[in-house]
Amino acid sequence: MIPEEEIQENVKGMGYVTAKPLKVEPSYYKIVDGTVIKAMVNIHYLLPDPKSPQGYSINSSNTISAYVPMEKRNPVGFQPYDPSQLKEGIIEEDIETEALRENFSVYELSNDMILSVKTVVGQINKTKFYTQEGEPVYIVNTNPIIKVKKRNS
Repeated sequence: MIPEEEIQENVKGMGYVTAKPLKVEPSYYKIVDGTVIKAMVNIHYLLPDPKSPQGYSINSSNTISAYVPMEKRNPVGFQPYDPSQLKEGIIEEDIETEALRENFSVYELSNDMILSVKTVVGQINKTKFYTQEGEPVYIVNTNPIIKVKKRNS
């Protein structure tokens, strides 16, 4: 088995700036029906990009979860749908939210920098669709707040 350090050095040699999570902190929001939305940006790596204001483009993915009160679930409501149908299936737009927690996740970068990212929810829309578990499907728009600084020696 190849050690993690060797893999990371190989990837770094390809021009990537890798990100090691030091602290992972999702953001939580409560919407008017009692559902709690958990939102987080996961940083994978950075690549040098002279067109970007920071000099790097960031490869990331968003993770969104909805914790729905039992009485708001509809287990028989599931019908297969295509993701392209979500926007036309919106039944409640710009749902009122309460921020429960918004903290920064912190990543140690392989270029001796520290990247902090906080996920902020901008808008939540409810669709007419349900998951197989009976949870309503929401469209959640998020914005990352990013800070980068030199690592303390």
